[in-house]
Amino acid sequence: MWRVLFWLLWGSAALWEALLHLLEWRYLKGKTGLPLDYKETTYLPSFKWDRSVAYAKERLKVSLGETLTNYALYALIVMWGVPTLIDEYLMLKIRAPLLASGLLGASMALLFWICSLPWSWIKVFDVERTFGFSRVTKKTFFRDQAIKLILMSLVSFGGLGCFALLFKSPLWPLYLAIALILFEIVAMFILPFVIIPMFFKLTPLAQGEVAEKLESFLAEMGLKNSGIYVADASKRTLHSNAFVSGLGKAKKIVLFDTLLSSLTPDEVCAVFGHELGHWISRHAIKRMGLLWTAQIILILLAYIMFNAGFGQSFHAQSPQTFAVYAFLFLNMLVTLFFQPLILSVSRRQELEADFFAASRLGGHQMAQALSKISTSNLGWLTSHPLYEMWYLTHPPIYERLKALKDIP
Repeated sequence: MWRVLFWLLWGSAALWEALLHLLEWRYLKGKTGLPLDYKETTYLPSFKWDRSVAYAKERLKVSLGETLTNYALYALIVMWGVPTLIDEYLMLKIRAPLLASGLLGASMALLFWICSLPWSWIKVFDVERTFGFSRVTKKTFFRDQAIKLILMSLVSFGGLGCFALLFKSPLWPLYLAIALILFEIVAMFILPFVIIPMFFKLTPLAQGEVAEKLESFLAEMGLKNSGIYVADASKRTLHSNAFVSGLGKAKKIVLFDTLLSSLTPDEVCAVFGHELGHWISRHAIKRMGLLWTAQIILILLAYIMFNAGFGQSFHAQSPQTFAVYAFLFLNMLVTLFFQPLILSVSRRQELEADFFAASRLGGHQMAQALSKISTSNLGWLTSHPLYEMWYLTHPPIYERLKALKDIP
């Protein structure tokens, strides 16, 4: 029964994601010029619409390729019983069960990394470089990919090793939920200080007009400057961006150097206000709460699956092999049913952060900053409604500007 359910879910998820990409492709093909209703909103009418459409199409091709590759890999893993084969080999060679469990996790991470590597190369050197964004050298690319592999392997090693250990208790679902929550809290605290510096050099924002405006804004809000940093993103990309990372006093607000070079101090202040809005509104904590709720539901489903013979259907003889097959099954379930909910919350939070910044710094200032960033990033396009529901973390720029229109 479980194998039949797996293949039904696999076929449904694969077809659904392929259909979403097809709908988006047809939607983009119909975008032959700047829509009339953009004229009321667009702050930079010189925007190259056709180039943006071409860029979106190329990115969509890569996304579809990655998606279909993952589903093909899922199918091969299950048909060939890859986790079981690796686990049996490791158990014969290694006497320590927990070490063998962790190595199974690292092996699966390596497999997924290998399959993602060609698409990462195409994305960086064929798409981003063709459209003038990527500055990544081959040396930097392989360095970044090596770091990615190490992080994936460490997380997978620790995850499966931990699961095998917790599984010895009949209360393993409870302990697993607690372990995941603790891991994610720790990860949020160390992210700004350990992970991000692996990819970007972060330096405190230098004194000057921008720093003065940001400090003045913080003072007006009654907040203390606990860390504004500049990332040397221009060594990798010409895209402009900013983000908040970490929790509590361990947070960092990071501005790309490309952002500082392309916006006026007032516009940088507006973007900073947007990121500050995320922090003031506790968006990270709310997203983590939603994530934890989803994880608890999935752990309960995994518990039901285990007791209903899911592992036996896939010849999973150990907790770690059961975990791999259950992960594949539940990940497809998330794609079909949980993903739209999680991303709808993300899009709503982006609008809330826009409103926070605009209500304090002016709607025109916020809109001008968003317009410039979207123009430089070729990001003015809307998406097919279903594609937006399943994939977009941010609302289309047009919708964000419409929401700001009535704020003076």
